[in-house]
Amino acid sequence: MVIGFLFSRRWVQLASLIALPLTFPALGLVADDQIIQNNGNVLNGIIQSVSDGQVTIQVRNGPSIATFPITLTDVKSISMAVPPEVTSVEAPGIDPAAVIKVLDPVVQKLAGLPVTWVVEAMAALGDAYSASGKADRALAIYNQISQLYAGSNYAYVAEAEKARLSLKQGKIDEAFAEVHPIVDKANQDMAPSPSVGAIYANAFLVYGQVLEAQKKLPQALEAYLTVTTMFYQNPGLVAQANQLAKNLRDQNPGIGIE
Repeated sequence: MVIGFLFSRRWVQLASLIALPLTFPALGLVADDQIIQNNGNVLNGIIQSVSDGQVTIQVRNGPSIATFPITLTDVKSISMAVPPEVTSVEAPGIDPAAVIKVLDPVVQKLAGLPVTWVVEAMAALGDAYSASGKADRALAIYNQISQLYAGSNYAYVAEAEKARLSLKQGKIDEAFAEVHPIVDKANQDMAPSPSVGAIYANAFLVYGQVLEAQKKLPQALEAYLTVTTMFYQNPGLVAQANQLAKNLRDQNPGIGIE
């Protein structure tokens, strides 16, 4: 599940502080995160939270530490490493309750940040709610993704997850209608970035499962193989595609692509 983005900022009496790129001596702050503004300013520091269309960052300039908000529409790009606690619940088979416990506070703090792993964490949180039988909570998370990232490729993450939820609920036609537009878009994009390719890959995994539910087995196999041959940027998704394709072939000997 992943894109580049546009965002930047309004200040709070800090024009002189950010007129130049900021660097951090090893005096307590670790410069893990970076914000590049539309005007070319580069801010290195620690992202604190996202709220009301602004990202708050803590920066050091010499001996001083300042914490201030930046309006997201003024930002060109943001880099932020994946926190260890998020990585700790990425493996398959982890209890959904444990996933929710870890990801819920992260999502509350950073939802809306234009960073791939944040969107993926939101989707994973929705999936965990779905696996816990809390479909309404899952749908609320997916709708939040659609709202916060409207007009961007990140919104496709929400649509694919909505389709996954619909399929789980037995709403096969609804699931098809939700995921098919992403497949159409992917088929027109022959050179996606790695993050966009991962988004398409996830959509094709859902699409293949929908096609299996519709008894369109050759088309389902083609969907899985599309991940391994065209949208292979994410190794985890490729592994899932290979497993789904193997299961389909094992259950239907002789199946091929039409």
